[in-house]
Amino acid sequence: MNNIIYIICIVICLPILGNSQICPGSEGQLEWEAYFDTFDDELGHLTAKYDYPQRPDLVKTVYKTQTPINYSNYFGGRLRGYINVPQATDVTFNITGDDHVYFYLSTDQDPNNKVLQTSITSYASVTDHDKYPEQTTGIVSLIDGVDYYFEILYLENSGGDHASLYWKTDLVDTTNWNLITADFLKAVACTVDECPAEGTICDDGNPGTENDIEDGFCNCSGSTSTTNTCIGDRGVLEAYRFENITGSDISALYEAPNFPGIPDYGYMLPQYSRPYSNNIDDFGVQIQSYISVPITGDYKFNVTGNDNTVLFISSDETPENKQAHQALVSGNSNMVQHDKYIWQSTGNINLVAGQYYYVELNFKAGTGGEHYSIFWQTPFTEVDTWKRIPATYFYDYGCELACIPENTPCDDGNPFTNSDTYDDNCTCAGIPCSGPDCDSPLANYVPYDKCSVTDQLDNNPANNWLSCAITPNPNNVRADGHWIMYDLGQRHELHQTQIWNYNVENETDKGFQSVAVDISDDGVTWTEYGLYQWALASGDSGYSGFSGPHFQGQYAQYVMFTSLDDPSSCKGLGKVAFTAVLCPLVDTPCDDGDIYTLNDKYDNNCLCIGDQMEENECQDETLTLGDSTLYSDIFSAEVYVNSISKIASQNVVSFVGGSSVILNPGFETEDNTLFIATIDTCDTEGNKLAEPLLRSEVINQKREDREETMLLKLQVIAQEESDIQTIKFYIPKAGDVNISIIDQSENKVFDILSHEFTNQGVYEKKIRTKKFDSGVYNVLLTYDEYAIREKIVVARL
Repeated sequence: MNNIIYIICIVICLPILGNSQICPGSEGQLEWEAYFDTFDDELGHLTAKYDYPQRPDLVKTVYKTQTPINYSNYFGGRLRGYINVPQATDVTFNITGDDHVYFYLSTDQDPNNKVLQTSITSYASVTDHDKYPEQTTGIVSLIDGVDYYFEILYLENSGGDHASLYWKTDLVDTTNWNLITADFLKAVACTVDECPAEGTICDDGNPGTENDIEDGFCNCSGSTSTTNTCIGDRGVLEAYRFENITGSDISALYEAPNFPGIPDYGYMLPQYSRPYSNNIDDFGVQIQSYISVPITGDYKFNVTGNDNTVLFISSDETPENKQAHQALVSGNSNMVQHDKYIWQSTGNINLVAGQYYYVELNFKAGTGGEHYSIFWQTPFTEVDTWKRIPATYFYDYGCELACIPENTPCDDGNPFTNSDTYDDNCTCAGIPCSGPDCDSPLANYVPYDKCSVTDQLDNNPANNWLSCAITPNPNNVRADGHWIMYDLGQRHELHQTQIWNYNVENETDKGFQSVAVDISDDGVTWTEYGLYQWALASGDSGYSGFSGPHFQGQYAQYVMFTSLDDPSSCKGLGKVAFTAVLCPLVDTPCDDGDIYTLNDKYDNNCLCIGDQMEENECQDETLTLGDSTLYSDIFSAEVYVNSISKIASQNVVSFVGGSSVILNPGFETEDNTLFIATIDTCDTEGNKLAEPLLRSEVINQKREDREETMLLKLQVIAQEESDIQTIKFYIPKAGDVNISIIDQSENKVFDILSHEFTNQGVYEKKIRTKKFDSGVYNVLLTYDEYAIREKIVVARL
């Protein structure tokens, strides 16, 4: 008998991504697609979009190889179709565009055979064909009758935008560059909308799930039922920010007293990413959530950030196992720089559909710009392409300890509420709109203040500055011509600028193009900051300008822009906006607002700081001032300060003695004086442990006199008339510390800390108990193999 072998072929019906199904379509036209809300102008921001390329935000038909000009900000564009020539010809192609532009051409009609022909990564005006050598291709031979697939990708940050493809061919003109017109073009056809849009209601066929929706990749999935009360709403990602934590190292966040219990601010995220900004320094962020995937398979994760960024992915839904998988940016990377550090990406992680996995992101920013993002590669997205992760797959973590102070502004996610703030129960809530039109967006509209900053400039000549007279330049190294100097009034620390070029309809050529930027502290001595090529304005009434020079914290009072263009024609600007921090010269007198300091003046970091009046300089053993008139100063001695002096009116004086301050008969203070007497024992070690918690004999006992012992100290201090509790703990040497809140049944209620401390010492954590139910709890601290606990009592009225 013959052996019959049955071969069973299993086909997994995943969507076909990209361009593989398309074919040539209507003659004489092309498809232009726009993808909005990209973070920046690098190609990686377009390809990282979750819905690219299968679902553009906008599609338009065009009839030549040129995109709409000055269409929008922060978006990516794609112009694609086919080139077909009636007879064989040799062609040279040229591209222009703003900001980054890439031109691909296939060897035939198959998009999978496309090859990058040329690209530019900086601005070139619409007809500026020779700005960069790489704008122009070599000779490309085209065969008659063949449909050649082509594609132009371009990325826009802010300001003007466009992309154009030109050619030289004996079919049209071998001397001049010309756009490719409808006679040689065909549109894309055979496109099929493979998958329902993200969020479409569906039925995944599983009776154990609810609220089933599509994810945009033909995956229908619902929320699996669970007894884990920490798993919250689907699609909710909440970030908590902790401010005024200096440095960029992630350890500074973990060791900050307010982390993770008392954040300064909270905000919702549409995806696991924060775009680049430079609005705040010295802060940290924590995001806690769960992820659930629609298909069982291997997933890889990648993290980028500036500065330290750490991603934890648990092996299950418990935070205790969060270190099963980690990714780390230990310094900084740009927003789509996925391979700067070998530990930025995880290996393949097998995730099971419908199960929940705990995910946590910790982020620490120092000074300068900041951003963070999580990306992934999945069984259902493009191979080897990092994609941003939308909130579709995430669930809120409902057991966070974070409790933001009452009345802190927030966004409750409801468009029909105003004045959103955190209430006394740590919940973000707004005032509901009212009236018959409450369901109308107009009911929630809050107009801008009359003088608030906008990002648009109309094309009224009265709103633009124009120079037509050639005048001497304040910087004597510059030739006479057209320039504008901004006096900021005082010395400032300069950061980002936004430029609106001369924006008058049909006169935009009067704008600054070739520009020198100089800065000065006094308006006499100038320093060149840089030379730039600026884009001309659009001439539209809604012109949004472009990002100008970023001064990276340079100090100056005067900023000057000089046109290096031909001075024979008028030149002008529309508007310039500066991001700047007041920063007078070092040692400039000021008032730090503290009456207990003297000699207030600005330091190198633009901070107004005075000398503390209570500090004992210990320069003398004893100090006798005698009968004299004293003016603002600090008088200190190792043992005592002795005086029968008079303090002059309107002055501030401090006596600091190591043992005593003696005021003999005759000592007098005149009207409106401030006098402070302080005892300071001249301790200079800086490690004096003042509280009983810190006066452990384990510190004072010499190591050579005993074997090293382990002694932990833990205190829980309730703040009167407040729900704030301070957890103080001492660790005698470097080691791993874990702190959690447990109930009387030994169940963990909240996680506070899991961190390796590198220094011995006393640390503290502050928490609020607003999220606790009434009852008795314990703070459990583990340190290596040791453990200690202290009681917390929460009583609700």
